[in-house]
Amino acid sequence: MSPARSAQRLLIGTGLGLILASGLALISGSLDVEKPEIGFVVPLIGLILLALSVPTGRGEGPLAGFFPDENKSAMADRVESELTNSKKEDDVGNAWAKLEHTMLSKELEEEE
Repeated sequence: MSPARSAQRLLIGTGLGLILASGLALISGSLDVEKPEIGFVVPLIGLILLALSVPTGRGEGPLAGFFPDENKSAMADRVESELTNSKKEDDVGNAWAKLEHTMLSKELEEEE
């Protein structure tokens, strides 16, 4: 299962749980429709999570960067590519540091 599908299931479950809790609060009288209070944020968040679950499951939307829609082999290839690029950048940085060290050492030797 891809990270996007897992996130979709989590968002749906949490959203439905918040809406259920809001419904129970309405039934018990803790949440009053005639007098809106801060408690109405809970069903609003539940609806937002449900709305976010649809595009997230397809690997789209605002959460797509965090939960990509890719299988294990594609994810492994992407991570390997990122590690390779990171290693190359580190090697270039180390080469510049060595060059700078060499140049500064030569300048100090010339001054003495």
